[in-house]
Amino acid sequence: MFSLYDASGQTTNPILLKEVIVKGKYPPIVIKEDTLEYRADEYHLMRNSSAEDLLRRLPGIEIDMDGNITFMGKRIRKVRINGKDVFINDIKSLTRLFPADMIEKIQLIDDYGIMARVIGRKTGEPEQVINIQTVMNKILQGKGIAGAGNNGRYNAAVMANYFNDQQQLLINGTSNNINTLTGNNTNTNGNINYQHTISKALSVNSGISSGHTTNELLSHSFINNITSEGLLHVDNSSNNNSNNNNHSFTGEANYIPNPTTFINVMINTTLNNTASGSQFTAIQSGLQRKDQLTVNNISSHEPTWSGNLSASHRFNKSGRIVSFNFSVIKINNDNKQNSYDSLRYYNNDTAIGDSLLHQSLYKKNHNLITKPEISFVQPLNTVSSLELKYGVTSTIIKNEQEIQWGEKYIDSLSSKYKYTRLQHQVSFNYQRKKGKFDYTLGALFQPSILQTGITRTQRIAPLVPIVNMQYKLPKSAITFIYSGESIFPSYQQLQSVPDLSNNQFPIIGNPDLQSSLTHSILLSYRAVKTSTLLLLFAASYTKDKIVTNSLLVKDSFNTVKQETHFLNTNGDYFFRFLYSWSRRFNNGKYNLLFNGNNTYNNSILYMNNVRRTTHNLASTLSAKASITRDWLEITGVVNYTYNRNVYILSENNITNLGTWVFGLNGKVNFAKTLILAADVSKQMNTGYAIGTNPLLLNASIEKLLFKNKLTVRLQGSNLLNEAALLSQSISGNAITQKQDNLAERYFILTIQYDLRKTFKK
Repeated sequence: MFSLYDASGQTTNPILLKEVIVKGKYPPIVIKEDTLEYRADEYHLMRNSSAEDLLRRLPGIEIDMDGNITFMGKRIRKVRINGKDVFINDIKSLTRLFPADMIEKIQLIDDYGIMARVIGRKTGEPEQVINIQTVMNKILQGKGIAGAGNNGRYNAAVMANYFNDQQQLLINGTSNNINTLTGNNTNTNGNINYQHTISKALSVNSGISSGHTTNELLSHSFINNITSEGLLHVDNSSNNNSNNNNHSFTGEANYIPNPTTFINVMINTTLNNTASGSQFTAIQSGLQRKDQLTVNNISSHEPTWSGNLSASHRFNKSGRIVSFNFSVIKINNDNKQNSYDSLRYYNNDTAIGDSLLHQSLYKKNHNLITKPEISFVQPLNTVSSLELKYGVTSTIIKNEQEIQWGEKYIDSLSSKYKYTRLQHQVSFNYQRKKGKFDYTLGALFQPSILQTGITRTQRIAPLVPIVNMQYKLPKSAITFIYSGESIFPSYQQLQSVPDLSNNQFPIIGNPDLQSSLTHSILLSYRAVKTSTLLLLFAASYTKDKIVTNSLLVKDSFNTVKQETHFLNTNGDYFFRFLYSWSRRFNNGKYNLLFNGNNTYNNSILYMNNVRRTTHNLASTLSAKASITRDWLEITGVVNYTYNRNVYILSENNITNLGTWVFGLNGKVNFAKTLILAADVSKQMNTGYAIGTNPLLLNASIEKLLFKNKLTVRLQGSNLLNEAALLSQSISGNAITQKQDNLAERYFILTIQYDLRKTFKK
């Protein structure tokens, strides 16, 4: 309504104007400071879609077959809802249950830690965090799933959420044996997370998690050990099973009595108990012939406790900030291994003897780490400031090892070992934040004392620069980070008493090891325009890198076994380049995506005290195209992985592996209540010594009932009953090609019921 005024200032008859509707369109992706923000409504999803379904569509994010999430090659282990941390051990169970239609935004956050968020200073590489922003600020939602199938397959889950402006309650529980691709796994987890803003000054957050996991896996691996005397081939077949129980509690309180003062207290306690058993046969060939049958039973008990206190205060007149942080971590691990080793020795393929060893290993490892830290920030003007920070980290490790052969205690293989380290960190940096360009420049001095025995003391004092730069435009951002990190040897690398967990490949530490210093750079570029381009380049060089020295030694039958020793050397460096380019057409109905992940490692190792160099090139290229409609989703994927490994020993020590994966998945929605889905992938491998080229096919049909509240789904997995998947790993002078058995074909019928009450903002 609009009123006119006459000359005297009195209103005349009001005029009623017609309603004007202003239509605006939000961009699907926005760059905000250290955050990449995706709008969920720009990614068209069918009914009953989950947060995981949404994440799979977002540029830069990859989700593997087991539900693990990475962003530009970095694993994501932390999730928030509406900006509040969710204390949960396994975020994939949350993303698979959380409804996609409750999500307004997904934010990928570069998190530099709690103190960086408070005082606004960023150093080092950030952790990647997912924040799920909900559509409503008050939601009551629940979901229940129950399913059963052949071969003992089952799936059960429950989720309940209540969100409002002051409270956030999440209850999540799952139990199933269908969510892993390989082996026979049962996973049961329960989580309760509660956040409450008690007042303007005080908020609390707590989480309780408990889980039980069992795992049975049949594997076949082929290991090439490159030695100075020739190749030692090991053909392994193994049957592994494990039972794990884990429990944790995390509590946090934030106290902000005024805009200038902040206090955070956090405690965490966890308990992990694991029992595992394995039986493997190893047939050695090449350099020598030897057969090995090993049965291992291992149990471990690992309680962990940690606490952290953070506080900061800003002085109003000067703008000076004083902050303090104190953290303590205590980790205990008691491990017991009982093994039986049966060996058969050969001479020119003729058996010449047998031996049997019954060995019991008892290991106790206690760690106590404390770190107080204080920081002063002095503003120079409205856009720049100086920071002086001092911290000291104290690490105490006590390790005990006892070994028995049969009933006989072996004193020469048993030990009590104490490892202490005191590291000071003194840093001074200058920060400037104005307009498009923000940067922090400084230096970090890290004098350290490492004591590994009564007479063995090591002192180091590395000095490394601090560099963090960011150039921001409305639709793009460039970030450059340099960081230096001292890496101290572990107690196992220092302890000279042999570790005979596998007596054919014993591990013997070196008490004279020096600490390593790794220099790392990271350069990233993010651009969101008509297309989305994400680039990341990372490189590192390690001075005094701790590397392995593989020695071949004779045993009583005049055959060799390989001992692993350690020493320091230079020359180890690493490069990585990742890219993700995507383009949306017709408001996201058609999508094109290209990803690449390329790494190059120049690694140093020693064989019989002789320095060797290895080169490893790994490159993965993928292309994805998708079509989305209200009734149709189709995605096609082509992926190629190339892996080349070269040992500078002889021209024959080169491996070239290639894997093509062709995939197609889709959903069709009939009459709005019937959904058919299928996905198929074909893998083609070249260069492997073992394995197959599996063709995987999964399919499902689901019916929506009672206004989409009830869903009945019939699902079939691995319908062609393929056998195994291949992988390769490289460690020291060993190249392992592994074949893990896939879960057998199964069918499962699932019923899902959804309840929800929402209140609009």
